[in-house]
Amino acid sequence: MTSALDLFKAVKLDTGLSETFQVHELLRNAIIAMVLAPGEPIQEEEICARLSIPRPPLRDAILQLASERFVVIEPDGRTLVAAIDIGEVLTGQIVRETFEVRITRLAARHFVPAWARDFEHCLSLQGEAARRHDTDEFFALDNAFHKLICEISGVSNSWRILRVATGQLDRVRRLAFAFENSFDVVMAEHDAIYQGLRTRSEQASVTALQFQLDSLFENLRLLRKQHPDVFADYGDINFDMIR
Repeated sequence: MTSALDLFKAVKLDTGLSETFQVHELLRNAIIAMVLAPGEPIQEEEICARLSIPRPPLRDAILQLASERFVVIEPDGRTLVAAIDIGEVLTGQIVRETFEVRITRLAARHFVPAWARDFEHCLSLQGEAARRHDTDEFFALDNAFHKLICEISGVSNSWRILRVATGQLDRVRRLAFAFENSFDVVMAEHDAIYQGLRTRSEQASVTALQFQLDSLFENLRLLRKQHPDVFADYGDINFDMIR
């Protein structure tokens, strides 16, 4: 299994981009992929050494991650990866069921044939990743698919808003890809969403999206049983309260 330090060793930062932004993205992605697991310390000195950066950009990235509930800064100054916050997961789900559903409806309304190539290319790449069982690539392309929907909706910054609001939910989505046949299920869901967009059927596209969103509840139930150590204690969950 790839360690976080191995991941950073292989990275060369882009001098044209903010160091804080790039380090934040590296750590965020590592946490979502469970390369950095809940309870694991962020080894600041080693990360700075491997990325050849000073401490301030890393600290700024850590503060941002703490505000997003990805890490916890202990009183002694140590930074640990936070357990998955189920309350934040459910908040992210509500954002998707309201904001993203509306975005998808608008995307269907504004869809033009010129967008078909981008969607079909994305779906083709996702199919190739599924055949290779490349979970990291499949998850990245899953996000790319939903980003395309945001782009054609005509709502500026919609992907950024959605991504920021659903960080904890992304941890659950990524973990659920370990389930048998999950790649095939997601591919079928994406194809149904795309067919609704392509035919400019608002109802078909949002119905297909809602079907995909509803899978969270069963996935979350199973994941809590299989991986109780990665979730913060939340007690019993009554999903009917938010469905």
